[in-house]
Amino acid sequence: MLIVIVIVLSTLPIVSLPPAFAAKQFIFRTSEQVYVPGDTLVVYGAANPNEILIIRIYDPSGLAIRIDNVQVDEDGFFREGVFEWPQPSRNLAFGSYAVEAVSSLAGKETKQRVEVTFAEGTQEGVTPQFPKTHILGVKLDAPTQVKVGSQFRIFIQVTFDGALVDAIDEKAVAEILGSSHIHTENSTIVLNDKFKELHPGLYYADVTLDKVTTYVIHAVAFNRGFISHDSQVVTATASSIGTIQETVNQLDKELNTTNKELERLREGLGETRSALNETKSAITDSVEKAQSSIGGEIKNIQEASGQINAIILPVLALISIIIALQISLFARIRSSYR
Repeated sequence: MLIVIVIVLSTLPIVSLPPAFAAKQFIFRTSEQVYVPGDTLVVYGAANPNEILIIRIYDPSGLAIRIDNVQVDEDGFFREGVFEWPQPSRNLAFGSYAVEAVSSLAGKETKQRVEVTFAEGTQEGVTPQFPKTHILGVKLDAPTQVKVGSQFRIFIQVTFDGALVDAIDEKAVAEILGSSHIHTENSTIVLNDKFKELHPGLYYADVTLDKVTTYVIHAVAFNRGFISHDSQVVTATASSIGTIQETVNQLDKELNTTNKELERLREGLGETRSALNETKSAITDSVEKAQSSIGGEIKNIQEASGQINAIILPVLALISIIIALQISLFARIRSSYR
């Protein structure tokens, strides 16, 4: 039975797939490399017939600002406008953007990405197109440590192609620095109405922090369609650097006083040492004098002892002779009585 089935299958004609089901190479392009406000972003290329492509547009920070679907026709081609570039804003400033197309073919995901530029214009007489380039600079300056509940000042300098950006009025200041803020893990302090112009291109804001923690000051400058950022970490503590400095100064003062007392003690010790040396010298002289006097007395005693011996010895000898004579006399007397 199995042999018959194999023979039947082998005799079936080979049917080729129609062009509509043939897999095509995935090709993805954009209509321009540089776009200005009012232009339409058109995507085109080739993909699997009748499939739906997912188109994403990413801003310079990598955030998706547009997601759209594009239908591929039955011949495997597509061309469609997916986005019209508006006037620049803080959320859509001039810069480099990425356009991504995602195609699903036989269960395998394929991506292609094209880099485009959103600019205020292109350089005239240049092929291929190059955007007009400008540099918006922002520099933030603030203390790295502040005291909770005490006001401190933030300074921001804004330049455009090296020139200081001057605000006409308070509204213009808010337009330039209105997105600046201070944030922690779970709170944000908005600074859009706090900045004032100290000097053309130099702005400041007075801020008070109410919690002991670490904050991040995020300065955001927007001007002529361009956006720039700068940030700095500030730590809020129960005591400020000024308080710590006062403590250090007080400690330094106390150390100076201690040093003076030590100098006085050192001088007193020097005087005591000198007095002890003088006392030692005096005691040594006295001991030497006493030793000399005692030596003289001993010598006198020795001389006197010699004189006494010279007197006593003859007397003792005489007494011995007398005693011997008496003993002899007694012996004679005793013998006479016999």
